[in-house]
Amino acid sequence: MKAFVHEHASEIEAMPENVKKHFSDWLNVVMQRKTQEAQDVRESADMTATLADMWKQAKQQGMLEGMEKAISLGGLATHAHPVPSILSTSPASTDCSEPWTNLIERFHDDNPGQTEKTRVSYRITFTQFQEIVGNKALNLLTKQDIKAYADWLKNKPSLRGGTLGHGTIVRHLGEVKFFLKWCVQSGLIEDKGFADVKARAKTQTEKLTRQEDVRRAFTNNELKQIFNSPLFSGYHSEHFKSRPGHQTKRLTDFWFICVLALTGARIGEISDVPAKLYDLEGIPCLDLRQTGTKTGNSPRLIPILPELRKIGFLHYVQKQAQAGLGLMQSRRGEVIKPESWSKRINRYLEDIGLTDKSLVAYSFRHTFRQALRTSDLNMEIINKIFGHETDSVGAGYGSNLSRGEAQAFLDKVKYPIFLDHLADRNGTFLW
Repeated sequence: MKAFVHEHASEIEAMPENVKKHFSDWLNVVMQRKTQEAQDVRESADMTATLADMWKQAKQQGMLEGMEKAISLGGLATHAHPVPSILSTSPASTDCSEPWTNLIERFHDDNPGQTEKTRVSYRITFTQFQEIVGNKALNLLTKQDIKAYADWLKNKPSLRGGTLGHGTIVRHLGEVKFFLKWCVQSGLIEDKGFADVKARAKTQTEKLTRQEDVRRAFTNNELKQIFNSPLFSGYHSEHFKSRPGHQTKRLTDFWFICVLALTGARIGEISDVPAKLYDLEGIPCLDLRQTGTKTGNSPRLIPILPELRKIGFLHYVQKQAQAGLGLMQSRRGEVIKPESWSKRINRYLEDIGLTDKSLVAYSFRHTFRQALRTSDLNMEIINKIFGHETDSVGAGYGSNLSRGEAQAFLDKVKYPIFLDHLADRNGTFLW
């Protein structure tokens, strides 16, 4: 009996608590009987063997049903010692038979750090996945379902022409697999090897073309074209910013492009940052320590370059704060999402004649990185200010920028072109 219990310890431990208690009581009765009948070794051995057979049957036909049979057998062997009865109940299934879409809200609740952009992406992914596999029960989802979705993504047309890129496929498929991983970890479903399903391999073109090669930096002539365009020299109206005119009031678009160009910050970071600079022992800095964390990028401080100060940026920040607005909110309180800012700036670049598809809003960040590389700054300082993705080496330590490092940045980094014509000498351009 002792050997039997030792051999099946893991199965016994996995029993529901109420069943385990009855089983324990039953074992006590059997052990008492075995003590009294110690002289009959053969009978005891036969009983143990029979119990082992009943245990195997219990695993096949249901835990409780099998235990009842085993206990019933024990009762037949000795009438002098009654065995406690066990109530007949159906074993609880460990798999969830709810439609898998019913678990989506719980999944998001367990991942409160997701940004709105991430949730939108998941919404698209789940809609696509439902089109392929339907709204079947969670425990009926198979690895073949995930493979079917991966194949569908492989052949899905892209809005830009051709089929979806490798990165897009990896993102959508990864979101489904992460959801199912959560289901497994939550005890809702068994792991059926969902993670084994992979996105299609990269094409030869994708292998040779990196994303940073697609978006190039601006040349000096292109920068001059931008900063001498109507938005910076005089535009027709707020709705026709790319047309020459006599309007000189500095719009939010003006400031967004200037900050984008002269800090190297990402569009998502700039659009979310509050109208408050950080004073690093007398050096004003753009404070991305909270915004960086929220957008999935490295939190850091970026000292305000002299060129940006000459334009009147410090005064602009003060005015925005006094009005209770975010750094890039219009005077009407309009909040523009990062994706909209990106499209808005890309459209402006095209309108002023920069139609090269490799020139986009992100090109300002590439240009700033080039300025850092040619500045003779220590690479550690560059990494602190330019920022890493949060899962890469060095992420997060930009918030520890020292005053000496900030001063070295201000002394050595020079923007590729002069912006003296934008200098705000009396504040009349601001409003």
